[in-house]
Amino acid sequence: MVVEWSMSTPPAQWSANAQQLWHAMRTGAALDLAASAPGSTNRASRSSSREIAAETIARLLLQPPSPEPGVVSQLHLIGATITGKLHLPYATVEIPVALVDCRFEAAVELNDASLRAVDLSGSSLPGLNGDRLRIEGDLALVRTVSGAISLFRADVAGDVWLSGAKITGEGADYALRAPQMRIGGGLYAESVHALGGLNLWGSQAFTVEVTNGRLSHATHAALRCDGLHLAQDLRCTGVSVDGGGVSLFGATIGGQCWFNHAEIRNDTGWAIAAPSVRIGGGFYGRSMAVHGGINLFAAAIGESLELSGSTLISHDHPALRASGARVEANLELRSGAVIAGCVSLSRAEIKGTLRLSDSAFTDTSAIDLQGATVGTLDMASLHTLPRSLDLGAASIGRIDDSPGSWPGRIELDRLAYQDLRPVLPADQRLAWLDRSEGYNPQPYERLAAHYRELGHDDDARSVQLARHRKRRGASRPPARVWGFFEDLTVGYGYRPGRALLSLLTLTSLISVIFAAVPPQPASSRGPDFQPTAYALDLILPVLDLGQEKAFIPTGSTSWVAWASAMAGWLLATTVIAGLTRRLSRTGH
Repeated sequence: MVVEWSMSTPPAQWSANAQQLWHAMRTGAALDLAASAPGSTNRASRSSSREIAAETIARLLLQPPSPEPGVVSQLHLIGATITGKLHLPYATVEIPVALVDCRFEAAVELNDASLRAVDLSGSSLPGLNGDRLRIEGDLALVRTVSGAISLFRADVAGDVWLSGAKITGEGADYALRAPQMRIGGGLYAESVHALGGLNLWGSQAFTVEVTNGRLSHATHAALRCDGLHLAQDLRCTGVSVDGGGVSLFGATIGGQCWFNHAEIRNDTGWAIAAPSVRIGGGFYGRSMAVHGGINLFAAAIGESLELSGSTLISHDHPALRASGARVEANLELRSGAVIAGCVSLSRAEIKGTLRLSDSAFTDTSAIDLQGATVGTLDMASLHTLPRSLDLGAASIGRIDDSPGSWPGRIELDRLAYQDLRPVLPADQRLAWLDRSEGYNPQPYERLAAHYRELGHDDDARSVQLARHRKRRGASRPPARVWGFFEDLTVGYGYRPGRALLSLLTLTSLISVIFAAVPPQPASSRGPDFQPTAYALDLILPVLDLGQEKAFIPTGSTSWVAWASAMAGWLLATTVIAGLTRRLSRTGH
């Protein structure tokens, strides 16, 4: 039965607390039952003196008393014990609601309701069901202690306040279940404690700040923001995630993404799973501790990705995966960053500097930059080295490194770069090339070209000579023998002085032999025998000094003459091949 009241008095059968609330609403004042309750030491007595029926509150919200002239009506109740269930599904409430520091016996039901503003700050309630709830102002749950809160597809035109709240989900459910929620302002959750985590899948807001709080979920992401759309920042500084990690798959963040000093753990998957995330500003995770790795596959970051001083630990997958990512400024893993696991940046585009200096890698770590495009690679000084570095097919503007920063294995095939700093002598840079497995000519060609661009022709020739020696080691035995002869005699054309030395050595040896055992004259009218001229005539096939035709070797010296002619042909062929090779390189 509906009980009507007059314009000036509440129903007589109502409790004293209910009547006080009626009068407070007319005057626009707050009713503080905690302050008005007697100071009894009996807890049950104190609770009883603050009781007010949920049914009465619902009645007042749906049929508020007429306010006094000049007063804006509201329901503002403090310190009450609300008995029964506050049940307002599909209700339309035209006045603001504030139930502060109250204790609810049952979950609050606001599914599909429309309200001006809701403030449950400091209250304790078994739960809140507000699916498709519409609020014109703010939803305040500051310091609220609650069971699971459901705000699926809720629409809050103002801000959502969860600072200091303690929310506990049931079983595998989320503490806050708010997928596809729309928030006109921001969601602010400083020091929130959510056992069961926060589910903001597909939600929209101006900004989200979950700072210095603690989140956990046993089986799913403790902070689920897949498809989240923010006009400005996502701020998770100082947050602690005990399990489940953070998921940002496909999220769009118009401003910055902050994870400074956060500690995030996921023992079964990625600690931060953010493939295809779009961030208008930068991703900042300075001094962050991540157990489970960061996945930024195909991410787009409008400014820098900064992980300086952070600890990234993962064993089953990379510590940092940003394959195919695009970073418009710098990627920073420096200032004491510790990486236990691989860093995968294959096909990534980093327009600024990839800074790895002053970082420490474990002996199981590897850096994969295969096919990546990087403005500057800075790895001049590493505290401890990764196991390997893959620069295959990468395009890098400038590489800053040092012999002490080279891992044991470096893949350099098809690496393109514009500059190397510091400028090291060829013998040191060749040690860099030697870190590659197998033989690939391109790294040698590129390094030689780099030295020629600097005007260091001697270093360029040293690199080319090393290339041929490396190729010789990978050749079959016949080619290896011929290559050794080319190296010994003319240095593959890059050591022309060796040709003269080889000629002088061979000429001297043949001269001494035939001076000791002179050949016989072919006729009585020939020239006098000259050992040196005879040796040159044998060795140089294009030279005719008249000695070879005028004298005939005898006995064992005939074999010496034959071997000298063969050696001459080999030397001439080698010199011509080497000089041709060098001239062709000079032409380029």
